[in-house]
Amino acid sequence: MQLSDFFIGKPGPGSVSEALAMHLPVIVECNAWTLPQERYNAEWVVEKEVGVVLPNFRKIESAVAGLIEPAALARYRANTMKLENRAVFEVADILNTILQNCRVQVAT
Repeated sequence: MQLSDFFIGKPGPGSVSEALAMHLPVIVECNAWTLPQERYNAEWVVEKEVGVVLPNFRKIESAVAGLIEPAALARYRANTMKLENRAVFEVADILNTILQNCRVQVAT
């Protein structure tokens, strides 16, 4: 993704997170075939203005053309840079808390 200007794919959490970590705007689709757990991700993309959501990829050409328009691309990139996903660092602390709670329960 380091060589990319944007990401096209499904609105899965891993796909979207990796793209945004690389400050790439996204183009994803959301429709009846989108997995239920991924639908909110598409809504979130629109809400945070970090990309474009399509009902299907039939209009991908016009979506790409709109996304790479200099002002639009600059706006989407700026919005991706505002995000600070700290989850990867928070997971270790959360797991440590769970383990500490388990040890306390086992000891009592």
